[in-house]
Amino acid sequence: MTLKRFGTWTFRVIFVITVTTLAWFNIAASIMFVSAVILLAISGKLESLVEFSFGPLRAKIERNLSESEELLQNLKQLAVVQARAANSASVNTGRFASGDDWIFQSVKRVEAALIEIGIDEVALSEARSDFVRLTIRDAGNAALGLGRVPTKLGDEASSEWREVDRSSPDEVEAFLQKWSVLTEEREERLSDMRWMIENQDVRDSDQYMRAHTAVEWGDLSA
Repeated sequence: MTLKRFGTWTFRVIFVITVTTLAWFNIAASIMFVSAVILLAISGKLESLVEFSFGPLRAKIERNLSESEELLQNLKQLAVVQARAANSASVNTGRFASGDDWIFQSVKRVEAALIEIGIDEVALSEARSDFVRLTIRDAGNAALGLGRVPTKLGDEASSEWREVDRSSPDEVEAFLQKWSVLTEEREERLSDMRWMIENQDVRDSDQYMRAHTAVEWGDLSA
C-alpha cells in the first residue's frame, strides 16, 4: 500500500467514526460536520476552476456541486425523519407518566437543532406533527376528565362520553353543552385545541401541561 493510499484509507476511517459519534449525540452537529467536509472538498475544486476554466473541468466540477447539494438535501430529509421518530416515541411513551413538560422541552430542542441546519417551516411542521396531533387529543381528553367516566351525569351521559371524538373540539364542546358542564376550565382546553389545530404547533409549556391535567367531574356547574 502506497503512502497516498494509506492516507486516504485512514482519512475515510476517521471520517466515518467522527460522523457516527456525532450522530449518536447530536444529529445537527453530524450533518454540519458532513456539510463542512463537503464544502472543503468543493472549495478545493473551485480553486482549480479559477485556474482552468475550460469546458470538461468546468462540467465536472458543476456536476460535483450538484451532487453535493443533492446529498445535503438528503441529509436534511433524514434529519426530519429522525426528529419525527424521536418526537413520536417520546410523546407515545411518556406524556402521562412524566408529570412535567420534559416532552414539550425535548420537542422544542429537536426543533431548534433542525432550524440550525436550515430546515424550513413545512418540514418542521412534519417533524412535530405526531406530537401536535396527540397533544390536541390529550387536551380533548382533559376537558372530558381524561380517563374518568362522568358517572355523576348518569348512564346515558357516560355512554355518550365514550363515543366523543377527543380530537374534535366541536364534538367535545357539544357534549359538554348538552350536559351543562362547560366550565371555564373546559372552555380553556377547547380554546387550546383550536389554537393547536390552526397553528399545527403547541404554543408553550402551559398549554402542553393543561392538555395533561384533567378537569374533574366534581364541579358540575355550568
